Amino acid sequence: MKKIFILISCLVCVALSAEFDSSKASVYRKECLKNIAQGCFFTGVAYFLGDGFAKDDAKAIEFFKKANELDKNNAVYIATIARMYYYGYKTKSGAVLNDAVKLFDAACKLKDADSCYELGEIYNYEVFDSQKAASFYKQSCNLKKMNGCLKLRNLKDK
Repeated sequence: MKKIFILISCLVCVALSAEFDSSKASVYRKECLKNIAQGCFFTGVAYFLGDGFAKDDAKAIEFFKKANELDKNNAVYIATIARMYYYGYKTKSGAVLNDAVKLFDAACKLKDADSCYELGEIYNYEVFDSQKAASFYKQSCNLKKMNGCLKLRNLKDK
C-alpha cells in the first residue's frame, strides 16, 4: 500500500508542478494526437488518476510510453513508466522489476535524483547488492536528494 501511495504522490506532484488541469483532459488528448509529448503525458496522468477520464492504468501506461517515444530524453516520462512497472501497474500479475530497473537506470543517467534513489532502494532491499545500492544512493545524494545521502551514510555505518 505504501508503494502505491508513493507512485500516486509522484504523479500528482508532477501533474501539479506542471499545472495539470483535469478539466483539460480532452485538450491534452487532442495535443497527444498532434504528437505533443506533454499532452500525451498529461493524458496518461488523467487516466491514472481517473480525473477527466475513467481510471485505466493500461491506458495511462500507453500514453506515458507515447510521451516517451516523442521525447526520449525526458527523465520524468521514463521514470513514470518505471514506477508504473515497479509498483505493479503493467500487468495484473504485478511488478516487472527488470523493465523498471532498466528505465530507472536510463532516467538516473539523465540526472533524475529520484530514479537514482529508487535504484538504490531496489538494490538494497530486493537484489541485496549493497555495493550497487551505495553507488546509486551516492548518485542521488550528488543530485541533492537528501534521502540518498542518509541511506548512503546508513550503509557505510553497517
